[in-house]
Amino acid sequence: MNEELKKLAAQFPPEKPLYAVGGCVRDELLGRKIYDIDLTSACTQEQAEEFASAAGMRVALGSKRLGTVIIKGENCYEYTPFRVDSYPAGSGVHKPVSVRFTEDIAEDARRRDFTVNALYRNIATGELTDLVGGADDLKARLLRAADDPERVLGEDGLRIMRLYRFISVLGFDAEEQTERAATNKSALLKDIAPERIRVELDKLLAGEYVGKALRGLIKCGAMQVILPEFCENIGVAQNPAFHKYTVDEHIIKTVEYAPVRVRLAALLHDIAKGRCMKEDGNMYRHAEAGAQTAEEIMTRLRYPKAEIRRVVRLVALHMTDMRGDMRERKLRRVVAANADLIDDLTELIIADARATCENADIDKCLRIKRVRDRMKEEGVPFSVAELAVNGADVMDYGYTGESVGRVLQELFELTLSGEKKNQRDVLLGILEKRKNND
Repeated sequence: MNEELKKLAAQFPPEKPLYAVGGCVRDELLGRKIYDIDLTSACTQEQAEEFASAAGMRVALGSKRLGTVIIKGENCYEYTPFRVDSYPAGSGVHKPVSVRFTEDIAEDARRRDFTVNALYRNIATGELTDLVGGADDLKARLLRAADDPERVLGEDGLRIMRLYRFISVLGFDAEEQTERAATNKSALLKDIAPERIRVELDKLLAGEYVGKALRGLIKCGAMQVILPEFCENIGVAQNPAFHKYTVDEHIIKTVEYAPVRVRLAALLHDIAKGRCMKEDGNMYRHAEAGAQTAEEIMTRLRYPKAEIRRVVRLVALHMTDMRGDMRERKLRRVVAANADLIDDLTELIIADARATCENADIDKCLRIKRVRDRMKEEGVPFSVAELAVNGADVMDYGYTGESVGRVLQELFELTLSGEKKNQRDVLLGILEKRKNND
């Protein structure tokens, strides 16, 4: 641990030492990068504030109810005293109804979610305290509930999402009884606030072992609660001449192949295939229907509006130039209208193709990006606003009212197609010729 933490730890009495706890200790033992350090001890919130101030660090109150103190030095730390949480029976709500502070580290360990997150590192001595077998589970690459799994996952339904998020990030397996409890308690996720589901889903999608985690969510029944629309695709067959996998497995494979920034779009890109097959007997309109479904899902999960618009557009566009034979003039219009998305769209199209068949033509998938790059090299405008002339120029040639916009659009179409250069003299020459002809 760093020097400022050792200075802080020196303020705590030896009988109530300061510990680092949870993910930072787990990741240190795994040799992973540490981002956040959570602190704990048997000392009260008020004592921790006093000790932090004595160490020359700044403090800010977090939750009085949970005893949280935000301690700021060169880095920022969150301190919480040992405690025991109580949750309402039969509900999966994330927030405890009562909190009792304790000086017993064993009680604090048993209130945590998984054994690998219940490891304590004494800041002053470096000694590791492991009361629930977390170190052995780290070696075995297992995620096991820190106490009775039915209680641990039954108290807080969000822990089911955390279980599969850790599977995605760490690649560990769920211990058998813990996995069984996740299945038994998956319905409790309905009690969790949508935005908390969203946060965990985003973290899960960023993991290296994301496919393993998504399959786990399906197996335990959690997917039916958080994304019932996805489950409409489970087992739905696709034309074997073009597709190697059922719709659900194809979606998961696409997510695995996609870079993190487009994984949510990958998860939702074929979300409406099962529904379309049931309603229409085919999947022809799945991109359009999928965009609508994606918007409904993301709105329900309280995503920011800008992110909803971005993902919905990617889903709607993911079949663009699927066969690589779209007329370039038309493709240029698509590129111009979606210039901000072309890199992400290309990544999604490639991931989709790789998840479709083993011999996917990746070069064909890159065509839209090549067209975009060629348009840039040619100086093609991507909007009317990028034309080398503007409305005032058009009016100088006698146009008024709605005709100004119509003429600008016509000039844009000429330059977009590459038929005319986006150069002021060229466009003014067109206006001059039209004036003379009129």
